[in-house]
Amino acid sequence: MDIQLTPQQQQALDTQENSPLRAIDPRTHTAYVLVPEGDYEAIRELFEDERRRQAIHTVALRNAAGRMNDEP
Repeated sequence: MDIQLTPQQQQALDTQENSPLRAIDPRTHTAYVLVPEGDYEAIRELFEDERRRQAIHTVALRNAAGRMNDEP
């Protein structure tokens, strides 16, 4: 779902310097950060790569522990 910016939001985005724009949900007081889609995709890929590395590491540790319990 795409949300169109209001003129006030567009002005805030236009005047924002080098830091991302923050939006606060007044009901929950949750902060959201508005970043360009290209930046989001790059960050998302980094997180996915890190999750893959952690999963591989976990499997490797499990396998190593299993081999340690094997009798020669």
